[in-house]
Amino acid sequence: MNDIEYGFLFKPNGNEEQGPSNSGEEIFSDDTAAQALARELGQNSLDAIAKEGAWPVTMVFELRRMKVADIPDVDNLRLHICAAHDRYPDSPRLQKAVKTLSAEYIDVLRVGDYGTKGLSGSESITDSGSVLTALTRGSGVSVGKTDAGGSFGIGKSVGILSSLVRTEFWTTRPLHSDKTVFAGCTQLTTHQVPGSNDPRQLLGPMGTYTMLSDTRDYHYLRDPMPLGPFPRRTESGTDVYIVGYSAASDDPKLEQIRDAMIDNFMAAIMRGHLVVEGITDKGRGWKLNADNLKRVIDSIPDSEQRTVMQAFHNALIQTPVIKTDKRLGEMKLYINIDDALPRKLNTIVMRKPLMKVRAYTNTSITAKYAAVLECSSPQGNRILRGMEPVRHDDWQAVRDEDNGKAALRSIKGFILEELRKRVRRELGDEIIIKGLNTLLPSELQIDGNPDKHGVRASNGPGSERESASLQGRETLPEPISNTGGKSVSITLTKPAVTDENGAPVSTGRQRGGEAKRGKHVAGIPASGKAGNGNSVIDGNNLSMRYWYDAKSGDYILILRSRTGETEKGSLQLTAALDGTFGKYVPPIEKAADISGADSRELAVKEGSISNVKVTGKRPTRLRVHIKGGIRLQLGVK
Repeated sequence: MNDIEYGFLFKPNGNEEQGPSNSGEEIFSDDTAAQALARELGQNSLDAIAKEGAWPVTMVFELRRMKVADIPDVDNLRLHICAAHDRYPDSPRLQKAVKTLSAEYIDVLRVGDYGTKGLSGSESITDSGSVLTALTRGSGVSVGKTDAGGSFGIGKSVGILSSLVRTEFWTTRPLHSDKTVFAGCTQLTTHQVPGSNDPRQLLGPMGTYTMLSDTRDYHYLRDPMPLGPFPRRTESGTDVYIVGYSAASDDPKLEQIRDAMIDNFMAAIMRGHLVVEGITDKGRGWKLNADNLKRVIDSIPDSEQRTVMQAFHNALIQTPVIKTDKRLGEMKLYINIDDALPRKLNTIVMRKPLMKVRAYTNTSITAKYAAVLECSSPQGNRILRGMEPVRHDDWQAVRDEDNGKAALRSIKGFILEELRKRVRRELGDEIIIKGLNTLLPSELQIDGNPDKHGVRASNGPGSERESASLQGRETLPEPISNTGGKSVSITLTKPAVTDENGAPVSTGRQRGGEAKRGKHVAGIPASGKAGNGNSVIDGNNLSMRYWYDAKSGDYILILRSRTGETEKGSLQLTAALDGTFGKYVPPIEKAADISGADSRELAVKEGSISNVKVTGKRPTRLRVHIKGGIRLQLGVK
């Protein structure tokens, strides 16, 4: 797509010397290329929705190998990169850029969005409010942003930093326009005019792809031919082309980008606001949408990453706790408490664009949980947006003197209060034990980490502070969670049925309900009759914990689905009288499902509780009363 009228224009350098480093490098220093691209470009695309509420926005990440010769104005670009390298020969980045443009092929990543309004405005220096100019030539500016996700014009920086040759291009078609605009930018260093022997003839670091005949203003190319192997832009939206994508060799299937989009935009994808596709030279590799997100998460090979994503996905399908704050408006908190989690995963917070901002930790909550707080009200979104730094990864009170401290106090207070309520309801009340820290043995492991141990304390005169070797004066009681009993594995005894003539047969594979068992050569001889149609829940698909409520004399059972699927049928209880589970059936008098706002009575018969339903969305809580209020070690038969 080379056009001799257009090329990279570098203007004479001013009074400032620009070296090989880029101000954006520090901004995104803690992010991988995939994370930085996912967050910045994802939020820009969601901000640019063509019409409010016209979801979804679709993003396509497409990685292709293309000929270096097909890069627009590549010969001139190569001369300027070599000139920058000559001025800073020790720069590894410039060394890599020269090597990359000396090859025959290069990796290019296209990030295109659809269902968006494109970049409006003119490229002329006279149009100070142009969104097109803000992206293609701006640095640290914000144009066309109101209550949207982004507040800084750094979209260009993330693409430049992900390019081995510090170059990116754009095609964009504004909404209701029949013209596609092609623009480009390269960010190098202050360097000498290529071919000049005069060291005073210096050019600035930024080159803009424009009409070369007019050096006083900018004129971008209209209706361009396709760039290399990529499709032509024919509808409103924007394409970003990152030339020499730096992570191409490490992420050839773009799975790092896929995972970064899930991590940062899970809620937006679940609600149908965002659809994301990954395409490589081998074809369409993956797709994320509301229908398949759970399956994609479950297929992620990294167990740690998969578990974390599953935990927050499970949180977002819970019924939220809703609170209206006088300053922030409506806030929603989604909570998933799960003992099976490897650790406490804390609370992710987000606002209207539904992008993860950060996670808040509550040290006073000892339960394992994953939670999500959302503040999408217009006034709350506006306040929180103003409290974000360039990376959009925190809410900082100092950025809003009027609302900052109060807003964060409301958010953190809401999270803590509701987490405590939920933990009490699902795991039981906390027991306060004063001076617990003085009783901990030195061999105690902390948080399950064998490398971290408690410290043996010695008595001293006491003070308000403690050291590793001196016991301080007791101030506040320390809470510990009441587990309320021992967690036990759920097992199932297979029932026997009779054959059609009423003769006893051996038990075989569990079927449940009225299904009959065929005759087997081997098995457990037994007699019985057909069931009542209420199938027995497979214990292998459940986890259970319980505790005894001394006030009421009832047992509280917490059941969870291990598979994420709904399990329903009868739950058959047993008890251990001598430390082992045998044939003893506890005399259940009554049972109720107390998972919801209203209690639902359940039928009971001979240790079996009928019509139990355990969904994959949230735990099922049962209240069970055993005759005489006796205390037993419970299990499932």
